[in-house]
Amino acid sequence: MSKKTAESRRNHAAHAYLAALDRMLEGKATHPDYVGRPVRITPAAVAKEARRSRNPLYTTHRALLAEIEAAASGPTPATDLAATVTRLEARNAELRRLVQQLPMDNRNLATENLSLLHRARHEERLRRSRARDAGSQLPRVPRR
Repeated sequence: MSKKTAESRRNHAAHAYLAALDRMLEGKATHPDYVGRPVRITPAAVAKEARRSRNPLYTTHRALLAEIEAAASGPTPATDLAATVTRLEARNAELRRLVQQLPMDNRNLATENLSLLHRARHEERLRRSRARDAGSQLPRVPRR
């Protein structure tokens, strides 16, 4: 094999790895296992997306390996999705707690309303009683 052919093959492989990395960063992977799913960027995942072996990444394309590792530490669709899932799970837990609390709050409010109604009726009876005792008869307030 000539030197030119080997160099051409290396360049073609490097291009395939870089194109795969770009697709994964955009969330547009084409490998059947990754289509439509957020994928964590790893050397193995990039190699799979490029449909090539990962061994050359570790032997021939060390610069690409460093680029993949740098891309993996940055924001990706998979990390964005993980953060969103975590945030939504926390919100879901908070809402479930509130839903469990609502019946108790409702009972407490009903009890408070009943107590206030009894108190208002009692105060109205006292007012009428005092008015009768004072000798003046006030008009009766209709009940609701």
